Amino acid sequence: MKQAQLRLLKEQNPFTPLHMLVGDLLIQEIINYRILPGSRLVESTIAEQFGVSRSPVRMAVELLAEKGFVERVDRRFYVKAFSDQEYSELSDLSFLIEPYAAGLAAEKLTPGDLETLFDLARQLQRFYREAMRQTGPIDFCPVIEVEHQFHGLIIQASGNTVISNIYKQYRYRILYYRSYVLQNPPYKMLDVLADDHLLICNTLKLRDPDMASAAVKRHLSISQQVITKSIIAKSE
Repeated sequence: MKQAQLRLLKEQNPFTPLHMLVGDLLIQEIINYRILPGSRLVESTIAEQFGVSRSPVRMAVELLAEKGFVERVDRRFYVKAFSDQEYSELSDLSFLIEPYAAGLAAEKLTPGDLETLFDLARQLQRFYREAMRQTGPIDFCPVIEVEHQFHGLIIQASGNTVISNIYKQYRYRILYYRSYVLQNPPYKMLDVLADDHLLICNTLKLRDPDMASAAVKRHLSISQQVITKSIIAKSE
């Protein structure tokens, strides 16, 4: 499975160094909590899974350390644990740039961009409504990438290169903490999320910057409230 993913990624990005492709796939595994916080990254095991030598794996893991996803302990690498402080800092950053970007995007979105956002929002709506009907464990991994595309397109449509560059630098860390919410979400949260992305789209369609900014800020606050409650419960 991982070898097939790597082959596809190489075909799509023929000029990207191998270690960066391996690093991207490892980041996806971490974001989706397929590799859990605190897990040790064993180079030989990863190399075997991806069908590559240990050299690009070592470079990929070192790259992940630079990006803050893993940490070195006694010459071994481990996925960083959930950090309350880092979450708080990234949440502040997200609240600063995403609502502002949405306000800009409301006036600059092309009809094609808006159509794409509506399509992504409908995908998310179908997923969350289906999740509400399930009684067993829910695999939220497929929805993480769609969430990423939705928020990333709004940032891109803002037309602000500074905001876009900041978001690109931190997007995976922000996504990592957002996906944490989906590991054990309150039932009522799924009910809200099912329609929330369409609400943002309809607000953007009105081309009102203030309303678009408020809609995204409300959306972000949902994740923040759930994580904050989880942090409080953990400390008690």
